[in-house]
Order: sequence, then C-alpha cells, then structure tokens
Amino acid sequence: MFAARSRPDVLGTIVICAASLTLGGCLGDQAGTSVAPSGNDAGGTATDGGGTSSGGTSSDGGAATGDAASASKDAGPANNCPKPTGQRPSRRSEQSGAFDPISGKLVMFGGSFAVPVNCGFPASTFETETWIYDTKCDSWRLHKGKTPPARARSAGVYRSKGPNPMLIVTGGRYRPGKSGSYTLRDDLWGYDFGNEAWIELAQTKKRPAARANASIAYDSTNDALLLFGGNTSKSGLQISAQQDTWLFDFENSAWKQLAAAQPPKRRLWAGTLYDPKRKRMVIFGGGDATAFANTAKYMDDLWALSTDGTHATWKRIDMGSNTRPDGRFWADLAYDAKNDRYIMFGGHDDKSLGNRNDLWAFTPKDGQWIVIKQGDLPNKPANGFCSFPPDFTKLEDGSPERRYAGIFAAGPNTIWLAAGKTDCGVIDDLFKLDLNGYKWTEVTSSTVGNSCIRKGGLTCNDYCF
Repeated sequence: MFAARSRPDVLGTIVICAASLTLGGCLGDQAGTSVAPSGNDAGGTATDGGGTSSGGTSSDGGAATGDAASASKDAGPANNCPKPTGQRPSRRSEQSGAFDPISGKLVMFGGSFAVPVNCGFPASTFETETWIYDTKCDSWRLHKGKTPPARARSAGVYRSKGPNPMLIVTGGRYRPGKSGSYTLRDDLWGYDFGNEAWIELAQTKKRPAARANASIAYDSTNDALLLFGGNTSKSGLQISAQQDTWLFDFENSAWKQLAAAQPPKRRLWAGTLYDPKRKRMVIFGGGDATAFANTAKYMDDLWALSTDGTHATWKRIDMGSNTRPDGRFWADLAYDAKNDRYIMFGGHDDKSLGNRNDLWAFTPKDGQWIVIKQGDLPNKPANGFCSFPPDFTKLEDGSPERRYAGIFAAGPNTIWLAAGKTDCGVIDDLFKLDLNGYKWTEVTSSTVGNSCIRKGGLTCNDYCF
C-alpha cells in the first residue's frame, strides 16, 4: 500500500514513496526543435523587481509599468532578428533566471540535467549554460561567453537599476563527482542584459554563509538585494534550514545582516517576490529539516518583510484569508503589477497529488487568497510502485504540466514559465501567462516531460507513455 505522495530528495530528484512520482526515467531523450509562436511582452519600462521563487528555481522578473510594446510576429532582418537556427535548451531543472521587459529577453542559467531512471536516484549535474529567449524574435540562443561557475539550486532575481538591467545570481551547490559533499557557493554574479555578458560582483568578506535554495528579492527603491533562509548543509542526506535575513547594498557592495525579531520558521524552497507598491519582500511556503520524512508537512504561510536598512520587520499577512493553497515547497511566486496581486503557481505538496499546477492569487488589499485555476486533480490511484494509470489525474485543459524547480519570471503583461521537474521526469517547454485574463499559452512545445494524455496520446499505456 502506498502513501499517496512523494517527498523531495536532497540528491536533486524525487524519493519514491507514493502516488505522485517522478517517472522520467521511463522516457528516452527526444530531439525536437519546433518552436511555437511567441507572445509579446517586450518594450515595457522596468521599474521594480517582480519577485523570485526561491532557491534554485528562480522566478523573478521586474514588474514594469505601461503596456508592453508589440514585438513583430514576423521575425526577420527588418527588425534585426537573426536567422532562426532551431536551437533550444534541453530539459533541465533547478536553474535560475529572469525576464527583462526592456530588451524582451528571458535568460536562464545553470541547473541540472539529471533525470530519474526507473524511479531511481540520478546523480545531479551542475551546469554553466546560459540560454536567452528573445521574445521580439521568438527564438532561443545559447550564450557563448564567460559564465559563473557550474551550479544548481542557485537563487536569481531581476535588478532593474544600475548601468544596465541584470539577472542577479547567488548561492547554489556543486560537486565534481556523483557522490560526496557538495561545495556551496557564496559568490554574486550579474548577467548584463544590454551587453549580454556575465560580471562577478564585488562583495564584502562579511556575507551570508554559502547556501542553496535561499529566498532573494530585489528592493528597487533602495537598489538592494534581500536574502532569507536557505540550506547550508553540504550533505546530500540532511538539511540545515536557516532563518537569517540579509541585505546587500549594490552601491557599496556590502552585505549587512538585519536584526529580525520573530522571523518566519527556518526554511528553504520558499516562493519569493518583491512588492514595490508596499516596499516589501514576500515569501510563501517551503520546507524545513523534516522535508525528507514520509510524514513531512510543508508550509502554507505567507510572510512580508519590511526594512529600514538595519532592522527587519517580519509579519504574517494571510491569517485573515478564508482559504489558502495547500502547503508545498518550491512553489513559484511573482508580483502582478497590472492587477496588484501575488501570483502563485505549482510546487510540490504533501497531499495526494505531489507535483501541482494550480494557480492562485493573493490580493494584498484585502488579505485574501483566491483560486484562479484549480489545476489537475487526483482521479485514480496508483497501480503499484512506479506504475500509474494514464488517467491518474483529471487534467485541466490549457494548463502546463504539474511541476516545480523551473523558471517563473514576471514581465509587465506576462509571467514566463520554463522547464522544471514533473511526474514524467524533467520538461523542456516554455509557457506564458497573460496577466489580462490569466490564460496560459505554450510558446516552446515540450519534447519530453509531459504526461501521455496531456501531450495528445490516444493509446496511453501508462501515465507518461
């Protein structure tokens, strides 16, 4: 008899103990270069950092004011678009990234190519690739210059100020072999969207302890980086969750630990955003040191951080809500400036489903969570260990595959969702969420990682194939 759930594996995949499993090892790598038509979200004026989804999956992106200028749907020499090459990223997870509304570029860095085989534990990989999706030209291309050292589970966020907008990346983990202790990163890098170049940023010796899966947000009012929590354990068999709060001042290249009374519980994998209207960092959910236990309970709380640059004031802001999302780790969170809402997607719960693709909105004006899209729902039980019927879930038409550990990056009119871990392994798609009506559109079609029915299978023998 199976407990109808799965739990995260520190090795970078899923420990199989239940109904919602990672089955990607059943699927072979598939080639594919077709790219669906793009949505247009370029040309906005960047103002404030839209948010991040914590450590490893970065879902950041600056909120921008005004309508995005229409990018041409006919990419070609007339609008300085290079000839399409058919290049696209292979499947991956645990990367970081951000969207720049000025250039119209979505950038993602690093991550892991690891995919489970027969519900086992693959050794994580640690990548240096930087991929750029140009929304104006509807094309992917691989950055060919210098990159930060290899890593997965770093945290990334969009910085709107400075000489040029940047993707800021910090933290993460790496190891050269398939076993042993991890090396944790404490460096700080910026990807310059204008010059398309990586720059290692100076920082003081006093800084946060090296860690993975931290929560970071960009405070555009003060041109500062805010960091909370994460995992400082170098072991693949245990977690050392943190609850410290730090501020990085870009002008002085200096870190400062903020005095914080009654901060949220120790955690990693919390969804994160920055609310520029109220000048606060917001985190949702996550897991703690018990995350690998079969009885683990993931967090469902929503907290806001306000700071004067020295002190940190944390406050829980969802206590009055009539409903709330299930507890989960590695949920995506982003600020919707158009509608003044906090948008939450996916993650991995402690209920019967595991990976999720529901879409929620929190309205800070009234402190209420509402469901926008319920996502896939449980339908039938597992057949046995690592075996699930094709209709294991009741699919919600139009929604992306259930997932966590991908990219979730906000623009002025759109949130971009790329890659991540699914029940069928690791996926290689790109979706956009229209903030005018919260409609999902597939931009780059998946070649792997979707369930059989969702990808259009008529004679599915299993959930994934």
